[in-house]
Amino acid sequence: MSLITRCPACGTMFKVVPDQLRISEGWVRCGQCAEVFDATANLQEPEPAAAAAAATPEPEPSAPPAPPAP
Repeated sequence: MSLITRCPACGTMFKVVPDQLRISEGWVRCGQCAEVFDATANLQEPEPAAAAAAATPEPEPSAPPAPPAP
């Protein structure tokens, strides 16, 4: 079951699961603005449109691909 939380700094919505919140004691970092906040204090009612539009945390940037071999 996914829940929806909203970053209080930038308003971006994210999907979170109860196990994530339990492990981190509710604290998460926004993938959009890097704000650290208590996701449990900012939970939103899941709506079909909101659930589809919710962002997921962005992965760390990876190294650029290697150039093709000659």
